[in-house]
Amino acid sequence: MTLIDKYSLVSFAPSVLIIAGCVAFVAVGIGFLRKNIARDAAAALSAEGQAK
Repeated sequence: MTLIDKYSLVSFAPSVLIIAGCVAFVAVGIGFLRKNIARDAAAALSAEGQAK
């Protein structure tokens, strides 16, 4: 079993933080897009209803 020593952690920790940040940005971006798509769809349905 290999243990992570201090010198390995110096390069490992920033890599893990970068990957975690990328995953977090993707999750936030997906939520942002889903919310905006739903808002645009509601606005389109409202505009379509007013046009008739």
